[in-house]
Amino acid sequence: MLEVSKSEAQLCGVGPVLEALRAGNRPVERLTIAEGTHESRLRELLQLAHAAGVPVRRATRFELDRLAAGVQHQGVVASIAAARYRDADELLDELAARIGTEHPPLAIVLDGVEDPRNLGAIIRTAECAGAHGIFIPERRAVGLTETVAKTAAGALEYVPVARVANVARLIEQLKERGIWTVGTDAEATTNHTAWDWTGPSAVFLGNEGEGLRRLVRERCDCLVRIPLHGHVESLNVSVAAGVILFEAVRQRTAVRAAAYKAGQDKLGK
Repeated sequence: MLEVSKSEAQLCGVGPVLEALRAGNRPVERLTIAEGTHESRLRELLQLAHAAGVPVRRATRFELDRLAAGVQHQGVVASIAAARYRDADELLDELAARIGTEHPPLAIVLDGVEDPRNLGAIIRTAECAGAHGIFIPERRAVGLTETVAKTAAGALEYVPVARVANVARLIEQLKERGIWTVGTDAEATTNHTAWDWTGPSAVFLGNEGEGLRRLVRERCDCLVRIPLHGHVESLNVSVAAGVILFEAVRQRTAVRAAAYKAGQDKLGK
């Protein structure tokens, strides 16, 4: 019977385990692969494990099911150091250091997201959009569980996540560092496309059922809405995050493209 340390987490699935090995941010203690799993689809994974000196063990599907505790594992489970939260002050300073660079800070603040699959999906989307960090509350919100890691599909290895005791206080800390705070609210009068996302920005997304709390809404620099044209009143919070983050990507890409073109035109004169 395989024993699991309390200081370890079980990372399940080919994609998440592969990204953990690629990133190297959290030590992989051992790799357990189900007997009968085709090695051809695990070639890179096994090569990385070997290069890192990670022990690889074959086990029955029953043993992997027990290790995964109900999470779909695709025949691969890695025992990995438990996910670590980034220190909130350090992450704030890292964001501030990006101001004035080609890639100004873009952060996400989640005010009470409770569904681990939503958090995992937001982390995955944030990584794909090139966001620089995520803040979540210490209480009344989901943390970095194994389900979150699985849903994030490896993105948790690249996106820093910090916990804060007070989201409303975080707004003031972001403002002090020169970062605009933008809340999402269905009743806002400004569309998300009208906000200038090319500057230092932190987008605030609320709880799945109730949205942003009143105090958070009141303290944000601006509130924006995503215009909807159907009968359903709201988007899933992870979908809303994707819509806003990739509007920021669109705007920032356009600015860089314009700057590049201006530079080329100048050289051509």
